This record gives sequence, structure tokens and C-alpha cells, in this order.
Amino acid sequence: MKKKKGWLSLLLSAVFLLSACSQGNNESANSTAGAGSEGTSPSAGSDNKAGSGLAPAKLKIVLYGDESNRMKALGKSEFHDVIKKEINAEVEFQFLPWTEYGGGKTDLMLSTGEDFATYTDSNYMVKSVAKGLYTDLTPYVDAAPDLSKNVDEASFSAFQLDGKQYAIPVGNKPNSAEFYSVLVRQDLLEEANMTKVTSLAELEQFYDKVHAIHPELIGYASTDARRMLQYDYTDKNLYWQNDFIALDESAKDDQIISWFESEEFKSYAKLMHGWYEKGIIPKYAATNVPQLQSDWNSGKAMFWAGTAARPFEGAATISQAVPEAKLVNYFLGSGRPKISRGTYSSAFFVSAAAKDPERYVMFFNLLQKNQELYDLFAYGIEGTDFSLDDKGRLTKITTDPLIPDWLLMNKNFIRFDNTVPDDFIAGYKVWDDGAIISKGAGFNFDNTPVKNEETKLNGVFTEYLAPIGSGFSDYESAYPKALERLKSAGIDKYIAEYQKQFSEWYAKQQ
Repeated sequence: MKKKKGWLSLLLSAVFLLSACSQGNNESANSTAGAGSEGTSPSAGSDNKAGSGLAPAKLKIVLYGDESNRMKALGKSEFHDVIKKEINAEVEFQFLPWTEYGGGKTDLMLSTGEDFATYTDSNYMVKSVAKGLYTDLTPYVDAAPDLSKNVDEASFSAFQLDGKQYAIPVGNKPNSAEFYSVLVRQDLLEEANMTKVTSLAELEQFYDKVHAIHPELIGYASTDARRMLQYDYTDKNLYWQNDFIALDESAKDDQIISWFESEEFKSYAKLMHGWYEKGIIPKYAATNVPQLQSDWNSGKAMFWAGTAARPFEGAATISQAVPEAKLVNYFLGSGRPKISRGTYSSAFFVSAAAKDPERYVMFFNLLQKNQELYDLFAYGIEGTDFSLDDKGRLTKITTDPLIPDWLLMNKNFIRFDNTVPDDFIAGYKVWDDGAIISKGAGFNFDNTPVKNEETKLNGVFTEYLAPIGSGFSDYESAYPKALERLKSAGIDKYIAEYQKQFSEWYAKQQ
């Protein structure tokens, strides 16, 4: 499985996982213009008898969010026909609310033995594999040869445990430095007679100037800035494994950092409390964090944490409320390599009760197989759902979402529309240049020995540590009690177990 290179392309619409996850890139390995004409299915670019030697199969793919009317229609027509032709399978697409992801009904479906597949993250994977709920897909990876060419090897490693593949990564996009840049409303910056933001001092100056012009706007549309601000509070190149564990990517060793017990956390928390006191983080954030996202989407915030794709993703949403909005990424420092976890968007697991795991892997392969199939699943039917100009730029005719853009996003295939500036495309193409893969990429912690401690620690995080880290509580007055609770919850045992497992894994990688 080797990473394939080509020209980068970008996400076409704002997506749900702008906060979690994060999102975006892709490139066109095929110059083929697009899907078939109106009312016809696109050519799969392969033998029309590809699925004829396979016994019929029924698959269930769970997706999260709202199912559009167009998605329902295509699922019964063109999607159905192409999947049937390619792998002789019938796929039922079932949509669940996002509240059911990583638990809820998803867990219920797994525990009651339903036959289905959906996406996962590494933490959810580890917990589910420990319960025997995921199929080991190692024997079936070869059933996704096209996907393996279009998704890099590091992304596959991220979903392995003890050398076994428990989920198949999908997507291939610039993921380095997610949330390490500050995504600035460039239109507001220029209104304030500034041209760029390259330091914390300039960012705060930007806030002051814009606040004087537009007091109705908020500053930062989030409560987590530990990545974007690290140029000011540490000389280390920090990367977080989870809320409690960080790595110093500039150190060539296996030492983990207990984030909440570090001097870096102390310095960071004081910066955030200053932002909260100053009003850069609005006071209502302490009780209504979701409102921050709403304010950003409606153009009522000055800046946010950035990713490679967010200047385009964010503008796609904000421009509906503020047509003149323009977004640009800036780093508040330099000299540290960007860190990447891999280029995947997400990864699909197959439930342990699945009758035909290999056929599921064949379906995953279709999502990243070629330009024609990518266009179909992401954009629909050319002439009905979208059109292409002579440069391959896309215009959507129907706006109903299909299989989520962020999930499929592959730089080999994604298409830009005409609103994406050329300078953004140029920057997007080289975003990952010089990036390094995190030394913890591919490590998955088995929490079984400290499961009780982890549960208690999560409670302490929510009640005591998150308010300090978000700036709502003053570090000096609130931290002593938080540390006491952290210790009583078992942070020392948790850190020791994490260090033990990470050191053993790290030694095998050398």
C-alpha cells in the first residue's frame, strides 16, 4: 500500500466534523471528466462482468446525520445499479443521528449481532475490538486494491492492533497541522488595516481593532487553542494522543507527557484565562459551547482553529450570511515541522456478525476506486446533480448531500468549484510538504488494565480540567483542587500503564 501523489483538490461544502475531526483534501489521478449523462449510471472503468462471478450479497452501511431525499433516490437507483454490477451486492444505507456514533444505537447493533459496517475512530475501535465486536479484516485487505493505491500506508497502520487490520481507512487528504493554524476572517483583518497575523500579539491586536469596529462580533469561536498557541507557551512540538497524553515530536524518544501535570498546561491555561477575561472567548461559552459554532457559521466570529481545507469549508457556510467573507490560515510562529496522523478521513469497520466481510471491503474499495465512481457517490449524476466545465470545475445543480463529502474526500478525485481561488489551490497542493508523521501514529492504547481509572479521569476532566483549560476558571485558584481529584482518580496508574504500552510499541517500530 503506497501513497499515490497527484494534484490536490478540495472539499465542496461545509461538513459536520469541522470540530472533530477535521477535514480536507484531494487530488485528481484521473483526467476523465466525470460521470455518465443524465439518467444513466457512470462507467466503472472496469470489466462490466466484475461482479458476475460473485454470489449475491446484502450489505448494510450505516451513515450518520440526516439522509437527503436525493440520497434516498440514488440509493434505490444509480447507486444500487453500479454496486450490483461491480460486486453483485445490494446495499441498504441506514442513517442514524450523530448522537448514536461511537456508542448508543451503534453499540446496541454491535452487541445484538447485526450485520453492518460503519466508520470508527481509533479509540472506539480499541474498545470495540476488546469486546470482540469488530471483524478482523486482515484476510480481506487485498479485496480493496484500488483503495490501497489511493490511501496511504500510514492510514492503514492507524487502524491496526497487534498487526491486524480492524478498519479500512477511507479518504486521502492533507491532515498535517490540524488546528495548529489560526483561521482568520481576512476581510475583517483588511478592514482593520492589517494584512496578516503571524504572532499572538498580532492576533490580539486584530481582535482589539475589529472589536472597536464591530463590538457585536465575538473573537475566538472555540474553547480549545492548545495547538495554535503552543508557539507562545512552549518550545516543544506537542501533539496530543488524547485529552490526557501529549508527545513532544521534537524529541527522539518514547516519553509521554501527562498534559495536565505539565508546566506547558499551566502556561496555556493562563493564556486562555486572559482571553476569557478580555472577551476574546465570550462569557456565554462557559455554559453554551455549541453557540460558538453557530456564531462562526453565521459570520459572527473573527477567527477559529484552522486546517488545510477550512478556508474553503468555512467560507462555503459563512458566505451564505456574509457573502464578502474570506478566510485565510496563519501560523503564530515558525520553525516546527507540521505533524500528521495520516491522510485518512475516517475508517470503516465491519461488525463481527457480518456474513460476508470481504464483500464489505469490496464496497469500501468502490468509494476510492476511480474518478467516475467517486463523482457518483460524492456528487451524483452529471447533468442532473452537477455539471463540469472544460477545466473540470464543478457546479452543483442539486444541493442535497449524498455520501458525506468529508468521508470520501480524496485528493486524487475531489473537484473544486469555481469559487475556490487559485492561490488557495496552490497552497493546498503543498500544505503537507515537509510534514512529519507523528511518532505515535498507529499506536492504539488498550485501556483494559485502567478502565475504571479512565472513567474517573474523564469525570475529573469534564468537571475540573476542561473549565481551566478553556479559560473559564483561574489556574492558580482552581488547579490545586483539580490536581487533587486527578490524583485520587488514578492519573499516576493511568500514565504508568500508557507509558508501558507505548514504550513497548515504540521499541518495535525502531
